[in-house]
Amino acid sequence: MQNYIKSQTRLAFVQYIFQNEFLNTDSSESIEDFQKHFYDIDIAIIDEKKEFKLKFNKNYLNRLFSSLKNNIDKKNIVQDLNSFIDINRKFEKWDNILKSIIFAIIAELLITKKNKFKIVFNDYLNISKSLVSQKETKLINAIIQKYIDKNEIYKK
Repeated sequence: MQNYIKSQTRLAFVQYIFQNEFLNTDSSESIEDFQKHFYDIDIAIIDEKKEFKLKFNKNYLNRLFSSLKNNIDKKNIVQDLNSFIDINRKFEKWDNILKSIIFAIIAELLITKKNKFKIVFNDYLNISKSLVSQKETKLINAIIQKYIDKNEIYKK
């Protein structure tokens, strides 16, 4: 799969998780409905004042969705993440986009081979740069690094 399509698939995955966080719905909601509504739609990049068509690999998105649904226990992850946070605002109070990026990273890393870990992680950090501030991207990086170290997420 082309790197561009893989990045777009990851962006779509973050969007899917964000939608569920924002609407406060369970992630078991149909990924097929999401794909039907979001595949090949125009996405605006506000800072650059241009649009692009969101195209993603549906099979890979299904794989990411499956990891989210079957491997992610949000309650336990939130407890772990809160233990790493040095600021007064606990993870539950963070913006939905930050939470979505973090859940997406963890879900994908759980199905990623160790030798591909840096590629996946860097792609999500690049995605985060277009969605959140540089300070928040650094926060995501630090929190995920601590989570990985504690949980030995990439044993594979």
